[in-house]
Order: sequence, then structure tokens, then C-alpha cells
Amino acid sequence: MKKLLCIALLLAAPLSWAGDKLVTIDIGEMNCSLCVISINQALRSTDGVIKAKASLKTRQALVTVPDNFDNQRLLAAIAKTGFKGEINNVAQVQ
Repeated sequence: MKKLLCIALLLAAPLSWAGDKLVTIDIGEMNCSLCVISINQALRSTDGVIKAKASLKTRQALVTVPDNFDNQRLLAAIAKTGFKGEINNVAQVQ
């Protein structure tokens, strides 16, 4: 009976998982490594963010969030650091 229950749970679990999305945010004002650190910290401390990585080279942040996440919360977190972000792209994570 336990085996049957475990198998049923394993088969049903993927159906209930919501997909994640990858949000690309342009942050043109970044010009040093401290900028990147502060933006990473702000994004990563935002409730619901799964993963965040800002890049000085591309002047963008790539943020993985749940599918139903409000992207404006990401822009608000960036604004608290004194920078302005603009959403460039939103794509489903496979």
C-alpha cells in the first residue's frame, strides 16, 4: 500500500508544479562591481525570487521567479538601490 501511495504521489507531483519564468531586466546605470553587488542583494532578498544574477558586462539582471510573480516587485527592489530597471524580456523556464 505504501509503495502504491508513493508511486501515485510521484506521478501527480509534476502536474501540480507551476512553471518558473526568467525575467531579463536592463539596468543601464550600472558602472561598477559595487552596483552589481547591491542589485544582486536587493533582488535576492525579494520574497519569491528563486535566483538572481546581475552582470556589469551586459548591464542586465537575469531573475528566475515563479510564473505568477509580479515583475513590478523586481523593478521596485532595484529602485530601492537607486537604479532604474526596465524589463527587457520574460521567458518561460523549461
